[in-house]
Amino acid sequence: MEYAYEHKAIGAVPTDVIDRSAMHYAVGDDTGFEPHLLTAPQVAALAAKVGERYPVYELLVLFMAYTGLRAAEVQGPEVRDVVLTTGPDGTVRGSVRVQRTKSRRKREWVTGTPKSKTSKRTVPLPPWLAARLAAYLADTHPAADTPTAVLWPRRLHGNHVIKPRLDWSAPLDLNGLQSKIVRPALEAIGLPASRPASKTDDGTVVPATKGVRLHDLRHTTAVLWLTNGVHFIQVAKWLGHSSYVLTLTTYADYIPEVEVENTLPEPVAPVAKANVVNLFG
Repeated sequence: MEYAYEHKAIGAVPTDVIDRSAMHYAVGDDTGFEPHLLTAPQVAALAAKVGERYPVYELLVLFMAYTGLRAAEVQGPEVRDVVLTTGPDGTVRGSVRVQRTKSRRKREWVTGTPKSKTSKRTVPLPPWLAARLAAYLADTHPAADTPTAVLWPRRLHGNHVIKPRLDWSAPLDLNGLQSKIVRPALEAIGLPASRPASKTDDGTVVPATKGVRLHDLRHTTAVLWLTNGVHFIQVAKWLGHSSYVLTLTTYADYIPEVEVENTLPEPVAPVAKANVVNLFG
């Protein structure tokens, strides 16, 4: 419908009345869905499958799985929010600053602030991801010299068979990315994909399918950090959780148990001093 509207085939988009920022079945938190964690090889396979047609979004999948940003936070970064440095040995290091969110409401992009004070944060990037982002900004992003340019472009509507078209002037809508790109890629590599409830042509209701959502990449990030030895309090800070208790509640099963010996010494009572006066001293 948006494609038809852009080409003046219809006068309005009926779904504009829906607040899409409140739709969590695809990319947000939903207590009705259990997390579907991906292993590192599965993340790589998903990214590679997405990259067969959309190389930019291949990097985006890796970015989401290794930074743990929320959906609105992924839509919010601008070029200036990626901080990269190159050391004397040529190693690229970097981080992404989570300073704003962007959500789409009635065909308009609304810029907001992260959900809490702790959500404003800086998340370090693995060196390999920092290097790939540096190459992306140097070789692919056409507005990398504009600090306020969106970091991730949106996909233009339409079936561009030869080469997909991207719009670098507007933020990426993750709802469309989930349904049009990530879901088919998940199914192609043999992973279950989340699908909302729908109806067939004869009116039969097809119930929602519980599977991998984009938000599961955030859960995947947390588990990858924890299982690789990052302390849960640091994970809470990088995830932007309001309290580390939330991190413990959500990911307690994935915090590795470290065998530590109890070597506390035996207590020794203090020796009482004798109440004796030395008369010959």
